[in-house]
Amino acid sequence: MEKSTRPLTITWFALLVLLALSAATAWLPLGWMNTAIGMAVALLKALLVAMVFMRLRASHPLLRLTALAGVVVLALLLVLSGADYATRSEVAAPWQTPVTQPARLGSG
Repeated sequence: MEKSTRPLTITWFALLVLLALSAATAWLPLGWMNTAIGMAVALLKALLVAMVFMRLRASHPLLRLTALAGVVVLALLLVLSGADYATRSEVAAPWQTPVTQPARLGSG
């Protein structure tokens, strides 16, 4: 294996292992831990892709700052969306409640 392709190959194998881990945990009845493991695996995959394939590790600091700003904005949108969802009251839609029709005169 050439020295220039070694990090790419190692990262590819790591991504395959993480793929197998996420597929295996999908079949296990772990309850809320399935979501936690899935999120951790997704975070590791994103970090591997950003650092190795996007070459953020050896890039200019301004480019790394731009990538970090994108992650911060995404996190802010997720937090605000979660806060909006958590603070809404549940109101039934008009088609969800059965309506009883009053009896008409002359029907019979």
